[in-house]
Parts: sequence; structure tokens; C-alpha cells
Amino acid sequence: MGHYKSLLLCGLLIVVTPALAADAPTENVGLKGKLLAEMPLAPEFETTGNRHMRMRLLTLEPGGVVAFHKHDARPSIEYVLSGTTIETRDGVETTYKAGDVVSADHTVSHWWRNEGDETVTILAMDIYQPEE
Repeated sequence: MGHYKSLLLCGLLIVVTPALAADAPTENVGLKGKLLAEMPLAPEFETTGNRHMRMRLLTLEPGGVVAFHKHDARPSIEYVLSGTTIETRDGVETTYKAGDVVSADHTVSHWWRNEGDETVTILAMDIYQPEE
């Protein structure tokens, strides 16, 4: 409850919905990503394996969705640069707008959608394991 209370204090709209992972989209629609920078972490730390840190610029077109996905091995932080988007996490919908920051640790499974008329632009940074 403390996490949700802090979200409310930040001025975010939270609505409980019956949407479950089974109802979530499985394919991205209207999503584009541009890699801005990437850095292997192994030279920086001893215990990172071959994980990389990257920064991307993501755009989500009106009517677009980011398919349901998990962050079990990919922590991330996103900063909404423009537009308004809705995240569904654990059956809870949260609306984010320009200036909002969203973080996802190893416990997060979620999906996003853009119901507005404006393209959503997000600056995303994450640590991930490249496919070999």
C-alpha cells in the first residue's frame, strides 16, 4: 500500500481494473525504439557477467501498445518526455504524462498503451542480458 500511496502523492491517477496478464496484449503495436547509447558492464564491475546498460528513445503511436513483458532480469527506469500513456501492472492502471518517471525492478510484469491522439515519447534506460 505504501508504494501506491506514494504514487498518489505524486499526482498520478490510479484505477483498479480487472485486467490480468491473460488479457494483456502479446505483440507490440506502434512502438519504435532508437538506441542512444549502450555500454557493457563487465569492464566496470566484477559480477555483472555480460550484461549491458543501454539508453533508448521509445515512441508509442496513438492506439499503440507495448506488449505484456517481465523485468525479472532487466531493471529499468523510464522518463516520459511527451504524451500520456497508461501502464497496467498487477491489474492496476496508472496514467503517466510528460515529466513522470517509472521504474521497474525484478518483480514487475506489465504492459502499456497509448489511448491519446499524441505520440508518447519515453527516454528509457535499462540493464539487460544481450542474446548470444
